[in-house]
Amino acid sequence: MELYSLINRFLRKNIESRERNLYIRTYSVVPLNEKCGLIEWVNNMTVLRQLLTKMYQDQGKMTPLSEVKELYNSKINKVVDPSTSAVNFKKFILPKFPPMLGLWFKQTFPDPTQWYYARLAYIRTTAVMSIVGYVLGLGDRHGENLLFDSTNGDILHVDFNCLFGKGETFEYPEVVPFRLTHNLVDAMGVTGYEGDYRRCCEVTMHVLREQCDPLICVLKTLVHDPLVEWKKKGGAPDTVHDRAVNIIKSVEQRMQGKSLKTKGLPLSIEGLVQYLIQSATSLENLSRMYIGWAAYL
Repeated sequence: MELYSLINRFLRKNIESRERNLYIRTYSVVPLNEKCGLIEWVNNMTVLRQLLTKMYQDQGKMTPLSEVKELYNSKINKVVDPSTSAVNFKKFILPKFPPMLGLWFKQTFPDPTQWYYARLAYIRTTAVMSIVGYVLGLGDRHGENLLFDSTNGDILHVDFNCLFGKGETFEYPEVVPFRLTHNLVDAMGVTGYEGDYRRCCEVTMHVLREQCDPLICVLKTLVHDPLVEWKKKGGAPDTVHDRAVNIIKSVEQRMQGKSLKTKGLPLSIEGLVQYLIQSATSLENLSRMYIGWAAYL
């Protein structure tokens, strides 16, 4: 949370991000020891999965989880070819979960002006967390870890245990840089991710690159004070130190557009954002995500 607060300060200092009112929606955390702490209770929040489940039930379009698992087992998990699994994902699974988040915004914010500003707040907070999450290697963005503020449209991320590319080491490795499923795109309006969302992503990445040195300095504390999780694994001090150094290098490369699987020169800000959006919305990538991540929502 301290790092997010620092990023918020940088976003306020930059003229373009300040004009667009870009920020990370945060909450307070007070650690008491290595295992316990206090977390702020945030009012008026609705969990994404619960929100969509209720919408599907109200519209009479709810598909039982058992049926979804059966479809995944027969049409996705047993298919070797990624392109075929993508086709099956689009043909058999997505039609059972039509986009509903846009409708939720219209019902929650019936006044046109209120809806407009709520949608704008949603797009901006989503864009900022998409880029910041990618740079920090934040994973595990399933339906329970995204919350919506029913008073202003903000999106709030919780559960930051899966950082620094940890999701790539799961049994089902996470292959998307952030969550940008069809429901999230639907709530952005007619332009989808091609409107304000893309530009806000570019502005956020510009700010992170501009402030790369102070952000890396904050992360370098991990070298001297590693995460408790790393210490518990019983690694030698040199191993823990090397892991921290590699993570800092990875974060720095992500900011500079170098940490891509494709070889070549670092990508420009526009090129990097385009690559990330394509990766996050790729049906091949979404079909390879673990069923509990719910890429169909």
